[in-house]
Amino acid sequence: MKVSFIGLGVMGTGMAFNLAKGEKEGEYDYLVCDANPNALEQFKAQEIKTTTNVMDTADSDYVFLCLPDLEIVKSVVLGENGLLKYMEPGQKIVDFSTISYLGAIEIAETCKENGIEYMDCPISGHPRTTVDGTLSIMCGGNEELFNKIKPMLDRMGKQILYMGEIGAGQLTKMINNCVLNICCASFSELLPVGVKLGLDPEKLGDVLMTATGSSFASKTLIPKILEGNFEHSFSLERAYKDMESMNEVLMKYQIPLPTLSGTMQTYQLALQNGHGDYYKHAMIRYFEDMLGVEVRKKNIEEAQLVK
Repeated sequence: MKVSFIGLGVMGTGMAFNLAKGEKEGEYDYLVCDANPNALEQFKAQEIKTTTNVMDTADSDYVFLCLPDLEIVKSVVLGENGLLKYMEPGQKIVDFSTISYLGAIEIAETCKENGIEYMDCPISGHPRTTVDGTLSIMCGGNEELFNKIKPMLDRMGKQILYMGEIGAGQLTKMINNCVLNICCASFSELLPVGVKLGLDPEKLGDVLMTATGSSFASKTLIPKILEGNFEHSFSLERAYKDMESMNEVLMKYQIPLPTLSGTMQTYQLALQNGHGDYYKHAMIRYFEDMLGVEVRKKNIEEAQLVK
């Protein structure tokens, strides 16, 4: 059996290394692929087979993808020189990429027409959890296929969930991301109001990280706000695109969600004011500028602020 992994970015690298353990244990032949030769060097150093040519993976029984967006996934799978033109009926594609619900369904239907099974299995976690093999993986597609690949998924994740038919994994991830985005928008708007009216930013931040208004978002991002740290590998602009994907579903099924719509407007304000390349909590800077305050620790050095 041959297994391949395409996409060795921030999240894919750790996952690909964990999946390589199966070859060391004699379970399958293994190949990793990325268009960037530099991404392959650390795999070569561990004597893992590598390639920059996607076509070298087309004879794999299982092809795992971890790619940046829907456009790239479509190009790799459905494109003029995509995998489908070279794969044979019975082969499987397992997609860890975060793409849209409707996009996943479209890809799966095209794969099915060509005798290829496709599963959408988006991931949730951080780069360190990819290395530790403790990701959450939400899977949509054929349940029998899920059961077959689960031992491989267990090498990469701690929480492995079968969510339902094709698209169910992406829908779950979209809902999770939208909840996170709503939480982030709420304290980004309200923290500057408290500081404007005289509250101590650190004490207010402590309350929002520990009291009934706390969330994973507040516990993770408010410390970064107080330090003036807005850098992150996942940008505010990309977070907005997650909500755009959710909005496509809402429009298709005529479902009104006013809280999500309001959150999208908050993100739009931040994007229009040049904060799209920073992480999502950078939207607080729009409200800081509007109110003429900064939500920072006392005596923080100017050099720490990312302007």
